[in-house]
Amino acid sequence: MGLFHNNDDSTSNHTCPNVSVTDPGMTQKPAVCPPTTNRCHTAQVPFVGNLSFHHFIVIVSGACMAFSGLVSFYLIFRHATHYSLPKEQRQVIRIIFVIPVFAVVSFLSVAFNDAAVYLKPIEDLYEAFALAGFFLLLCAFVQESDEERQRFIAISGTTKQYLGATIGAFQFPVIMLVVLVVTEITEAMGTYCATSSKLYFAHIWLTVITLLSTTVAIMSIIRFYKALKPTISQRKPLPKLIAFKGIVFLNFIQNAIFSFLTSSNDLKPTTKLTFEDLSVGIPNLILGLEMVIFALLFLYIYRTKEYYFKHGAAAVPLGHGGYQGGFLGIRAYGQALNIIDILGGIISVPRVFAERKNSGTGTQKGWTTSAQETV
Repeated sequence: MGLFHNNDDSTSNHTCPNVSVTDPGMTQKPAVCPPTTNRCHTAQVPFVGNLSFHHFIVIVSGACMAFSGLVSFYLIFRHATHYSLPKEQRQVIRIIFVIPVFAVVSFLSVAFNDAAVYLKPIEDLYEAFALAGFFLLLCAFVQESDEERQRFIAISGTTKQYLGATIGAFQFPVIMLVVLVVTEITEAMGTYCATSSKLYFAHIWLTVITLLSTTVAIMSIIRFYKALKPTISQRKPLPKLIAFKGIVFLNFIQNAIFSFLTSSNDLKPTTKLTFEDLSVGIPNLILGLEMVIFALLFLYIYRTKEYYFKHGAAAVPLGHGGYQGGFLGIRAYGQALNIIDILGGIISVPRVFAERKNSGTGTQKGWTTSAQETV
């Protein structure tokens, strides 16, 4: 990797900078930074009782993980045991599962600070798959039947928005997978450097790529939603989109803020807070607390009531009361884990891009994407 390289010659300024601090609790001498981690430690005093701040936030983060996980798995279980519209609810289950993924990664990042740089890209990767799932959920809202959906999109004049959303949604998982792999490699080589925004380190470039990919994905899906709003508004997709975008937006903004503070050397350790507490522990603790809020919010926004069947009800619910999740929802879990529909969408991107480049004439010729065939 020619652009990202590690040079031991300090005069070149191409080494990941250590954070120079003073130990206020001891002898006023500079604290020693471990050379391989670029982290400084000062002598710590208890934060609460006999607990250091690190141990305290590990406990709080663990409690947040447990609570948000239980709430999310309860909601997933309700969908799996009332699995009346598989093409919709498999995507809903994937979206809800974002919360446990974020909660677990945040807890592990708090507990094991040095591993955070390797763990955090997992959040972005799953977030990308979930956003692709949200696009497929919108497609299912339009028409459950693939053929009828294709026909409707062609007639309604929303082909351009559909093609754009297909490309935007399915490029996201690919880009995030590449970002994850490059992050792991460059961090192992010492050329990632989360503490610096210098252009010769991988961190700043991967951050920009993540921002661009995320923006393209979200904006293309929003345009697709706006084009279909009159058709799918009764399914109330906007609150679902806002809730999911809320997680994506907060995660990115917080990462950007703390990344800036870290690279600009504004985070100063104290006798109670280490550099890791400030740069890794606190932002992940905040994210864990937010997952508690979103878990409760999802109980309402992604509620299962519309899929329930009640004998004698005045209106026939969605799915007509035919539950297909199997014993305790096992079949539903299996379908949610089977990402063949998302992989089909990813494979279709080059062909869809060519169709879009040809001004959408492919619709009149009866084009069909892999994503549609597997929704």
